Amino acid sequence: MEVKRLAAGAANYTGILDAYAFVRRKLTKSQVAILMYHRVSPAVDWKYLKPSSPDDFRKQIKYIAENFKILRLDQLVAMIRSKLSLPERAAVITIDDGYKDIYEYAYPVLQEFNMPATIFLATGHLDNEQLFWWDQVAYILNQTTRRQLDLEELGNYRLEDEDSRLRAIASIKKKLLRLPDDRRSLLIDKLSRICQVKIPRHLGREVLLSWEDVREMSRGGVDFGAHTVNHTILTRVPIERARDEIVESKTTLEKRLNKRVTAFSYPNGDFDASIAELVARNGFTCAVSTGARRLISLADDVYALDRINIADDSYDKFKTLLSGLGVDTRRVWYAFKSK
Repeated sequence: MEVKRLAAGAANYTGILDAYAFVRRKLTKSQVAILMYHRVSPAVDWKYLKPSSPDDFRKQIKYIAENFKILRLDQLVAMIRSKLSLPERAAVITIDDGYKDIYEYAYPVLQEFNMPATIFLATGHLDNEQLFWWDQVAYILNQTTRRQLDLEELGNYRLEDEDSRLRAIASIKKKLLRLPDDRRSLLIDKLSRICQVKIPRHLGREVLLSWEDVREMSRGGVDFGAHTVNHTILTRVPIERARDEIVESKTTLEKRLNKRVTAFSYPNGDFDASIAELVARNGFTCAVSTGARRLISLADDVYALDRINIADDSYDKFKTLLSGLGVDTRRVWYAFKSK
């Protein structure tokens, strides 16, 4: 990670980023970045997803406002559908899941720069006590006094310091991600018992957005999209369950906001042709993923729009991603690995 930060800093300082972005725009004729955030907070806490700091977020938004044409997601989709020429240098802001720190720290910055954004909500987690399952794991492992865990199918772990806890959380999350929802819930309950940690019932309301937060941001110009009800990985459940998750999240948002909802975000970025078809058939005009392997062009499928994940990134690395250099390097790396 430190090597990447140093490389990004060198590329920015020497002017390589600006030169690369200029040449890339001339060759591709467009350079539209859909950025994906999850959290913005001044503290790195027990929650699994690391936040961008408010200072970094403001610097990033200011840079975009001064150097890019800012598009709403529906504007970009309309351009792609009509095959109009895209701006050479444009950006779209999206935020996933629905953490409360977005209302507390990101929303004021978006208002300051009059920046449009689309927030994708897992509607079943608003106004209740239910944390996202990965945050349940993170809370349990950060609060336990145990220094060693034998979790059978989830593995054995030593919890001697912060780094070992982070590695354990990442490993357990990766294993739980592959499991059906009911099996995952049982194993998290088991983890809670073994670690002797009970998650406070009020924690979900403190960590996640309320519907009143959402309505206020909607009145302030923020767009909202659906992200299923339970953040269900749609490719890993029966198609009927996938349809219910997609449709119910849309219906709930439209009822709560009294606005049409037309954008969808695939949880974990996982989708296939049948899931994309479900989304298209049920009133959505576009869907976004998380692959981060390309910037957007007129050739893109509006139900498979790629995004660049901005997670605890330095300003130099952020500029590297926006220039196209970071994205293109990642594409080459993925292509090399797949051979």
